[in-house]
Amino acid sequence: MISTYCITRNVLTSEECNTIINYCSSRCKPSDIVDENGNFHQDKIIRNTVNTFLRRTDYEVLPILNKVAEHVITTSHEFFKFPIGMIEDVQYAEYSKGMYHDEHIDSGSTLDYDRDISASVILSPRNEYVGGNLGFHNWDSFLDVDEQQGTVVVFPSMLIHRVKKVEEGRRSSLTLWCRRNF
Repeated sequence: MISTYCITRNVLTSEECNTIINYCSSRCKPSDIVDENGNFHQDKIIRNTVNTFLRRTDYEVLPILNKVAEHVITTSHEFFKFPIGMIEDVQYAEYSKGMYHDEHIDSGSTLDYDRDISASVILSPRNEYVGGNLGFHNWDSFLDVDEQQGTVVVFPSMLIHRVKKVEEGRRSSLTLWCRRNF
């Protein structure tokens, strides 16, 4: 049986996580969601976060992103037996007190959002925020991930997941969305 998600601890060091946070934090803006027609808009009922996207040019400044991408590609191949063809622009997101991302899936109804594998990289030390856990739908409840700084969680994009409301502090993370070759 293939498990629903794979957790790998200590993929990034504390210093690498802080480098990403320092590079991205000032670039954040309120997050949008994409509706079933592919339109972008803000919806604070579903998602209340701030974010920015890291383009290929950012990989030159942050070569750490290559390390993350290679880990996700390897995990997808070894754990899920699924080859990755491409990775979208990486999302950096911050969740301060009261922020969350309600339950959702990462794959969409159009080819632009036909995602297969997703990954979340926990950048903040666990003692710097309360709440804010990534959780996966499991029958009639959610299983929360034991988040630790530098951890990468890889999962199928169709898996229902959420980030609980942050009660104190700030949670920072990266999200990668991956696809097969078309």
